Amino acid sequence: MADEITLPQNYPDVENSRPELSAKPADKRPLIIGIVVAVVIIAIFGGIGAWLFYHPPAAAVLRDIFIIFLGLGVFLIILLLIILVVITAYLVIKVNDLVQLLDREVRPVLNKLQETTTTIGGTATFISEKAVQPVISTASMAAGVNAIFRALFKRK
Repeated sequence: MADEITLPQNYPDVENSRPELSAKPADKRPLIIGIVVAVVIIAIFGGIGAWLFYHPPAAAVLRDIFIIFLGLGVFLIILLLIILVVITAYLVIKVNDLVQLLDREVRPVLNKLQETTTTIGGTATFISEKAVQPVISTASMAAGVNAIFRALFKRK
């Protein structure tokens, strides 16, 4: 049976570049470590919460410290937003100056270009009327006279 398909054997010396697609069972250690770390963190926060519940003066001091840090954080965020608004306004002014500069420099060039195209159009019309049309009419008359002479003096 030469038509049988043979499946490749496992090659121990070939390294798999995609281990998640291999037939080997997946390593469960990262999952177990992640679950243990999550449980430990939850237990720590639960213990801190229980301790603060049974010691209100310490909870009040900790609350006040957190309020101070939150106030400082809000102050810092507002300061950064003010700086951002000032920088944005400065950039808008600079872009406006650049647009006005381009307008002052480009508008005269565009006006000259428009005058030049008008002049070229007039020149083309003048050349067409004064040079090309007479040449065409003269050439057509010469062709007509040539045709008449050929018709009158045909060689037989």
